[in-house]
Amino acid sequence: MSGPLSPRHAATIRVYYFDTDAGGVVHNVAYLRMIEVARTDLAAALGWTVKEMGETGLVPVVARTEIDYLKPARLGDELRIEGRLVSLEKIRFHLEFEVYRVGESGAADLLLTRCRQTMVTVNIATGRPQPVPKAWVESFPELIAA
Repeated sequence: MSGPLSPRHAATIRVYYFDTDAGGVVHNVAYLRMIEVARTDLAAALGWTVKEMGETGLVPVVARTEIDYLKPARLGDELRIEGRLVSLEKIRFHLEFEVYRVGESGAADLLLTRCRQTMVTVNIATGRPQPVPKAWVESFPELIAA
């Protein structure tokens, strides 16, 4: 795993029909799929790619999700999901995400959803927890929980 440059990353996602109900409003569970895409992109930006996860058998597993739905996303919206690594423990790490509707014609982006997730690094073959990525601890000592 290479050393990460920043504990932040942003992903852009478009809302499609399969994300919405008959009224064109995004289903609550669709946000979790979108956040999973952003979380995977964030992990890759931090040097932990899906390819590496498959090769090493070490994967991040969601232990807890808290989500606040502030405003609805709708069919066709372009969304920006900002993710960041906020703290590190021995086997757990914490991430935060904000989902924005990208403003059109110079309008400001609108915050739609906030999410906080607790992740556990797990050896997929044994199901046993493992230490968080060493490169993260070395790169972001200020994120280590006291």
